[in-house]
Amino acid sequence: MLTLTRRGSLAALMVLVLATFGLATAPAAGAADVIIPITWNVNASTHLKNLNLDVTVPQGTFTGTVDLTTGAIQGNLNLPPASKTISFLGIPLATATFAMSPTGPISGHVDLTTMTATVTSSFNFQISSATLSILPKLNLVGKTCRGATPITVAMSGPVSLTFSSTYTIPQLTGCGLLTPILNLVVPSSGNTFTATFAPAS
Repeated sequence: MLTLTRRGSLAALMVLVLATFGLATAPAAGAADVIIPITWNVNASTHLKNLNLDVTVPQGTFTGTVDLTTGAIQGNLNLPPASKTISFLGIPLATATFAMSPTGPISGHVDLTTMTATVTSSFNFQISSATLSILPKLNLVGKTCRGATPITVAMSGPVSLTFSSTYTIPQLTGCGLLTPILNLVVPSSGNTFTATFAPAS
């Protein structure tokens, strides 16, 4: 399990929502909870350290709510699978598809006074397919190739629409005959993740 800190975290989501609705201060004590729905587009990319691969993730979404009375945050971050072609001397050799699958909703708290937030999420790292260019229909890792343990991420920090972090890929399991080989080259610390949030149009 990995716990890490992301500066400029999802607090950015809260700030723009508050500004949009003119709710920059918390509601008065005793008032009914004020809950605001959020739908944001997320553009993300990651660098896989051991493989030296930069992977751009197709646009995803964050859908959730902010309770302005309690500061509670809850929602779902969905990022589509991302594919990357591995080449040598400009010749494509193989294509791998990676996915980060949430194990549950994101939850956390926003401080409306300091405009900072803490958010916790957990996801599984998956390699959903790996194919050779000469055999593009043969998935070498099957459908169950994933990290042996989920990654738990504790995000906290001040307001920003773009944030970066590092994370660790755990040992892999369920990758068939390639499991021991992949475990020599894929799992590592120091992988980087960058995401930009923007209101959905």
